[in-house]
Amino acid sequence: MKAVSALPLIALSFLAAPAAAQLPDGGITFYGEATAVSDYRYRGISRSDENPALQGSLTVQGDSGFYVGAWGSTLDGIGDVTTGDIGDVELDLYAGYGTNLGLGTSVDAGVLYYYFPDGEGKTDYFEPYASISQQLGPVQATAGAKYAWDQAALGDEDLLYLFGEVEAGIPLTPFTLTAGGGHQSAGAFGDYWNWSLGAEASLGPVKAGVRYVDTDLPAELPNVDAGLVFSAGVEF
Repeated sequence: MKAVSALPLIALSFLAAPAAAQLPDGGITFYGEATAVSDYRYRGISRSDENPALQGSLTVQGDSGFYVGAWGSTLDGIGDVTTGDIGDVELDLYAGYGTNLGLGTSVDAGVLYYYFPDGEGKTDYFEPYASISQQLGPVQATAGAKYAWDQAALGDEDLLYLFGEVEAGIPLTPFTLTAGGGHQSAGAFGDYWNWSLGAEASLGPVKAGVRYVDTDLPAELPNVDAGLVFSAGVEF
């Protein structure tokens, strides 16, 4: 993995810093995660050149449902729709609102800003998103969409990503099973499907998992090989 510049390292170390579970007077919650993965797959395509990556996140959420946060990952490859080299680090900044509508139904909406500190050319862009989830006992199903209007980093093409996921906890065990997929439309860059099947174990704040990831992109393209992605991390 290539060396990264000081700014991305500072950002990632901030993401992985310990945080208080609850502020005493403000009704504000901090939560985050630090994770190591065997491959960083973005919508089925590797952004780490099929090499390991370090990732971290930190979110601040108020009792009203509004939240802001950041997620970061080391990189070692080229983005699937960007027009230039996205560099060695990705930092996603986001803000949104989520609420429970009752009867197990919840909604979430916001906007993401993809920031590549040492990317070459136009690489940064915005992407609003929205999703709805339904909880039925140990099973939760989620469906949503992410839409990025035509921006320089996207080759001046609109990008639409539709996705769905089902997550099921196995009662009386620390294991959760997941299945998900999505379809991306990116104008002149074409359309494709991606999907995954996985399992995760949680022991307190420690989590470990494995996913099988694949796409319907031609096998001769770089960084689209089907395979297993392993992860281990800690929540705080």
